[in-house]
Amino acid sequence: MKNNPTWLVFFAAVLVLWQSVAFASEQFKLTIGHWTFDDLSAQNIAVNLQLTKQGLTVNASADSIVLAQPIGMLKKVTLQCTELVLLSGQTNCVAGKVGFIHKEFGSQSIAFSLQAMPEQAHYQLSVSNLKFADANFTIIANYDKQHWQASLTTTEASLAKLVHNVSPYLDEIQKSMLTGWNFDSDLAVQANLSGHQQQVDQFKLKLTSSALTLSDAQGKYVTENVAMNLLLDLALQKNTWQWHTDIRLNSGQAYAEPIFIDFDDAALSLQATGEWQSTKQHLVISDVQINHDNIVQLQGSFSGSLQKIEALDVTINHAELAKLYAVWLQPFALGTAADKLEIAGQLGLVFKQRADNYQLSVNLDKIFIDDEKSRFGIYDLNGDIAWSNNQIITQSKLAWQGGYVYAVPFGESNLKIQAQSSSLILVEPWSLPILDGALLVNEFSLTNALDDKTQWTFDGLVTPISMESLSATLGWPVLHGKLSGVIPKVSYANQQIQVDGALMVKLFEGTTVIRDLRLDKPFGALPQLYANVDLTGLDLEILTQTFDFGKITGKLDGHLSGLRLSNWQPVQFDAHFATPEGDKSRRRISQKAIDNLSQIGGGVGGILSRSFLRFFEDFSYQKLGLSCILRNETCAMSGVGEAKQGYYIVKGGGLPPRINVVGYTRQVDWPDLIERLKAVSQSSGPVIQ
Repeated sequence: MKNNPTWLVFFAAVLVLWQSVAFASEQFKLTIGHWTFDDLSAQNIAVNLQLTKQGLTVNASADSIVLAQPIGMLKKVTLQCTELVLLSGQTNCVAGKVGFIHKEFGSQSIAFSLQAMPEQAHYQLSVSNLKFADANFTIIANYDKQHWQASLTTTEASLAKLVHNVSPYLDEIQKSMLTGWNFDSDLAVQANLSGHQQQVDQFKLKLTSSALTLSDAQGKYVTENVAMNLLLDLALQKNTWQWHTDIRLNSGQAYAEPIFIDFDDAALSLQATGEWQSTKQHLVISDVQINHDNIVQLQGSFSGSLQKIEALDVTINHAELAKLYAVWLQPFALGTAADKLEIAGQLGLVFKQRADNYQLSVNLDKIFIDDEKSRFGIYDLNGDIAWSNNQIITQSKLAWQGGYVYAVPFGESNLKIQAQSSSLILVEPWSLPILDGALLVNEFSLTNALDDKTQWTFDGLVTPISMESLSATLGWPVLHGKLSGVIPKVSYANQQIQVDGALMVKLFEGTTVIRDLRLDKPFGALPQLYANVDLTGLDLEILTQTFDFGKITGKLDGHLSGLRLSNWQPVQFDAHFATPEGDKSRRRISQKAIDNLSQIGGGVGGILSRSFLRFFEDFSYQKLGLSCILRNETCAMSGVGEAKQGYYIVKGGGLPPRINVVGYTRQVDWPDLIERLKAVSQSSGPVIQ
């Protein structure tokens, strides 16, 4: 060994003196007031050597010894060796003790044994009862001709004190890694090392904790009362480290943003084997197995550097999707459409990557998904879906029994697609039943599905869907007519759905055309819808009977421009509804309809029933209409013409009896207007002229 312990140097000098002057004596005593050797100094040294039948007994003490930092001063130092054997080329201390007091390590009484054969470069050292971090450490070391072995064993060491006591011996980078962390645990450690000269050739570590608790300053990584068993085995062969690790977490809780795992409910284990070439910075994981009890089992392998993947394989077989979603998937979906799902079924996954090329295949078995916010759902979904970024074509096929989107149900269908070069395309036209009609998709393509710039397009048509069944499904008043239309192109990019072309609705014997339809963040927390709507030739008699508004006959045209819905609630539009120019249909309006229209306009209700006009069931009118410009939850109201003190909602004309309905309220709170439209809650009525 390059450096003998200072105490051995000191006692070697004493022993030389003993042998030269005291061979005839059985006892030798030596006292030194102050002694300095290299970085060591001592005060009041006392040495007592006594010859016995077993050998030489040594008792030494010092008031203090100052060692190099960071150890510093030791007080009340004692050294005892009851069987010191001195032979030619060999020194043995069969049973020794060292005691001292240190400001960090406290009071120590360390037992040791030593065998030294300097000429043969052979040394053996055993140390026990070393108190460190509230635990007793045992150390055994052997050195033989530049080859060495060492072992360390302890039970119930305090992790917090262990880190505190070790910190002075760490460099600044190592210290900075520990800054801001809180530790609390009792650790049992068993470590074995071997090597030659200053090189470690083999390292084995067994670490056990019954209640590991730690956290970082930001609270991103936290464990509480985790029971952990860790095994690590390293062996150096031809500049390559062969390694194996086994980690088991059996109880407690852990949080690593955004994942929270309760190991009391499901233990987690990891076993991995591989090699590390430090000179080439090359890592191989020949086999890794992760088992999260009753949730997911993952097998895989890896080769490459820490910066670049050469080969990666990951396999998941038949994971329970409900448990997998709750623990591993849902935390990453917070704030998205998938953050609150009722989910069931089994999932399998195979992922392969070679350099920059990868392939992903997902198997779905009896999948059930239902959004807790009732935005979407799909039932009994089965099949395989594949994705790749290379030229190899992979086929996918999905089938399901049914589902819904925003309360609109869809029926059984199947879908065939293929993946190639980071894109998906529809193999054959696809039909999705919706109520008594269907959505027919002729072409579909998707690109960059694993990228923030995901885009897709499709075109098709909607075959006639009964508005009676649609309105019943959505909880609306019964509507009549059909919803149908050609969809030249629907595209999605930058979290926005846009429809090129128009949707046409045949409703109330008229036509409703929806243009410039756009939907931003459709499955986000705050979806935004934009559109322009034109209505032509609506039959007012059918419309008013549907909503029990009071009978009105005639036609109605209208448009909503700049329509914007935020979270499916209107926040902006310009709406204008009026009798079309040149309408030749019979135009009559009942007393009930007059009262309701008057209420919308803010007039005084019930006047007809208190006048001679109550004897007429209905009245003729020249034209009627109502406009609302909605901004900031306020509706700016107007009608079909200006009156002296308001605006005409109904302008009388035609055969008598005639009547005008005048609105007086120019600005109406949107929630209040909605309430007025729902029911007659405040009396209002027409102004009779």
